Amino acid sequence: MGAPHSKAPWGPILLRSAIAAVYGGITIFWQDPTLAVLAAAGAAYLLLTGVSLWRMSSLARSCDIARVPGALLVSAVVYAAAGIVVAAVQSTTVFAYVAGAALLMGGLIELVFWFRVRKTFTPARDWLITGAAAVGAAVLMPLFLALAEGTHVRALLGVSGGSAVIIAVVLAISGLGLRHDASLTPESTEHSQAVN
Repeated sequence: MGAPHSKAPWGPILLRSAIAAVYGGITIFWQDPTLAVLAAAGAAYLLLTGVSLWRMSSLARSCDIARVPGALLVSAVVYAAAGIVVAAVQSTTVFAYVAGAALLMGGLIELVFWFRVRKTFTPARDWLITGAAAVGAAVLMPLFLALAEGTHVRALLGVSGGSAVIIAVVLAISGLGLRHDASLTPESTEHSQAVN
């Protein structure tokens, strides 16, 4: 399951997974999405992703992982700010570029730190896939603005929601595996309760 460290990271991982799963579910099952749905659901997803990254930053700080806490805090602030802008300015263009910029920055941070700390910080081993999913959505979203006007909302929800589903699945598998591993050793259980 990767290099162990003294803090069990499954809480922040599962939090982010749940947030992405709910957003992904909304984007898949909402039959006739409107701009208001895109703005509200997208803003909530971005804001709550920022919260989950802030929690991950706290975990990285408690594990003495160099430079990761600061990078995750930057990512958390960018996601939260993008969520506020998306909620305030309900526009497909704003969503494509502002949410896309947050996904791009967050994804690039994850990719960089996957390369640097995946062997010393267990959550980072998932960042290759989650980072690539976020960057992929960020690149594709502005391209869908070229579609016919009536299809923008559905396309933007589809792309961002598809990315969220990938992130949710990867993090659910990882987080549940880590939670199971933590339940096998008394020392891990004590640390996970302290962190979570």
